[in-house]
Amino acid sequence: MNFKSDGIVLSRKSFQEADRLVTFYTRDYGKITCIAKGVKKPKSRKAGHLEPATYCTLYVAKGKNLDILTEVETKKAFGLESLPEEKTNRIYHLLELVDHLTPHNQKNVDVFNLLVSFLKTLKENNNDELLLAAFKIKLLSLLGFFSSKNLKDSKSKELLFTFESQSIFTLQKQFNHDSKYLKLLSFLDTFIKKTPERKLKTSRFIHAQI
Repeated sequence: MNFKSDGIVLSRKSFQEADRLVTFYTRDYGKITCIAKGVKKPKSRKAGHLEPATYCTLYVAKGKNLDILTEVETKKAFGLESLPEEKTNRIYHLLELVDHLTPHNQKNVDVFNLLVSFLKTLKENNNDELLLAAFKIKLLSLLGFFSSKNLKDSKSKELLFTFESQSIFTLQKQFNHDSKYLKLLSFLDTFIKKTPERKLKTSRFIHAQI
């Protein structure tokens, strides 16, 4: 059985001499990991399409133990190599959050759309702390880990509900010159660290504590 989907490259790691294991978050199948054969060879046509954060269309063949990436086409490359190091680190952190918190093979179109939207916005916007904070709240909410509705009535609940429910464009207008949310949202990082078993590798590169 073969399948096709749009996806974002979350991570990749070496596998055997010339291959890589690549993890995508896809529109139609959620998070999947497949083997990209021969991509470490200099003449590989797939290699340039498998950089982290690349928005691509992937073609996959079901394998006995590992699914096999047969073809990949870039839809949008975010050009991380040309961005400032601090912004690149935040994008890697965003990708790792999705990889860290989502299970394999569980479709969630809302998470996919959230990831694509925030990658586009984060690259073009300077208020990275606000965007990353909003992304964390929205991601936790979509995955069922967190909801402001479960909090007691307070200013904290109102603020978290605003981040949970409003678009990023509305949040940018409302909080562009107001950073009071940063300390309030610090508990999210602690919450995320305790959710799955493994630790986030990119946390130490994020200078602003959300």
